[in-house]
Amino acid sequence: MKTKWNLLLIFLFCATISGFAATSSAADLEYKEQTVDNEFAKIEKLEQFLVSHPKATLETVKKTNPELLEGFELIATTETNFSPTKEMPIVGGFWWGCCLGIVGLGLVYFITDNDKDQVRQALWGCIIATILWGIGGIWNPFGWF
Repeated sequence: MKTKWNLLLIFLFCATISGFAATSSAADLEYKEQTVDNEFAKIEKLEQFLVSHPKATLETVKKTNPELLEGFELIATTETNFSPTKEMPIVGGFWWGCCLGIVGLGLVYFITDNDKDQVRQALWGCIIATILWGIGGIWNPFGWF
């Protein structure tokens, strides 16, 4: 019975996804080779200029060769969502290490881009949780385990 429900759910999921795909317009998916080649040609010209002038900055390109930047939408700020954070979300690194152990330690390491202070806190949380679980396993006054 359970496999029938699983198959039904899979079928409904696939039907829903195919319905979304069918409603997209063909114009959105149309491939125009000439347009793509033209866009890449612009990029190649800019790339060749930058290779031949390795110390060029955006300002120098704007002043000396503004035609290379025509058709590009440049973003003035350099803020991105991919910059590494120095704080762990929700709770600090100690609690990530304490509650999730080695997995929490790994998460803190990768999320904070090896922020030594946060990783150290997660390591201490992992060690303390391991010690407490070890003591709880040895000394069990209620016989729960």
